Amino acid sequence: MALGSRASVQAGLLAYYFLHQLGLDPERDVACCTFYEERPGSTLPGEQDVVARVCQREYDAGAVSHRTLEALQEAGTLAPDSLRVVWSSPGYSHCCFTAHSDIDPGLAQQITQAFTSIDIHDPMGKTILDGEQCKAFVPGITEGWDMVEKAAEQEGLI
Repeated sequence: MALGSRASVQAGLLAYYFLHQLGLDPERDVACCTFYEERPGSTLPGEQDVVARVCQREYDAGAVSHRTLEALQEAGTLAPDSLRVVWSSPGYSHCCFTAHSDIDPGLAQQITQAFTSIDIHDPMGKTILDGEQCKAFVPGITEGWDMVEKAAEQEGLI
């Protein structure tokens, strides 16, 4: 099992956490389970490294985001049927901008409005959104963070 970087919520932290939730101890029950940082050097970023190693059959399985698979297919570097998704995690907010809980509500609304008004049809807006590999920013939510918090607690991060 090839995992992404330990610092990656989706391909590292949560992937490891979900293996535990499925009743597996990666260190005991999986013949070889490594994080990106534990493998010999690669010129590819974490999740792309996972895909390459699974496609080359160096690993039987790996953890990557759906967005990574889409991007590789869109770029023509991953054939649509070359990998099979065998399990997907429950949804969660992947990337969020945060502030202290006591931020002035008016200021919080202004910041939210600034982000959500970025338009992909505007050249500058497209540059910003492309940099984040998304098509729009949406208002944040406070629900659904339980599993990320539990995974971080399990790994002693909080």
